[in-house]
Amino acid sequence: MSQENGLFARNDEQQAATDDQVQVDMDKYLVVSSAGVLYGVKTQYINTILTEISITWLPVLPQHIRGVINLRGAVVPILDFRLLLGQEAGEKSCTIVLEKDGTQIGIMVDEVDQTVDIEQGHILPVPSQQTAGESKLVSGMCTLPNQNGTLMVLDCEPLFHGQL
Repeated sequence: MSQENGLFARNDEQQAATDDQVQVDMDKYLVVSSAGVLYGVKTQYINTILTEISITWLPVLPQHIRGVINLRGAVVPILDFRLLLGQEAGEKSCTIVLEKDGTQIGIMVDEVDQTVDIEQGHILPVPSQQTAGESKLVSGMCTLPNQNGTLMVLDCEPLFHGQL
């Protein structure tokens, strides 16, 4: 009986080793569009997606900060993603509220598309010809599954730390 248990343990260990070899580092991203460019936001940061909001304008703020909203009792600053990237303002259909460690920030985008799983090994460095705002916010790029275009991977950390 002890040999049998040892045999099963060995098979379990072998199976675990095989599972580790097959396991791939995947992250889920929400695909959004702004000025015709596709951006991926890690879903771990997504708090909610709003389609209709009433923004309270505040004086003496940078142009890319449109104001604040009251979201379930919390004051959330709202950034215009196009203006943040140095582009002209355009049609916005929704606001994505991001959250990390209790801090919330909203970004206005043209549209939300889908969620996709992306293998971390497929994300490539970004060429250096980006705009100044984009270079701080984009950490990589990859081809979308099904060859539906190129996705710019959004780095949310500078948004939360005010490093724009």
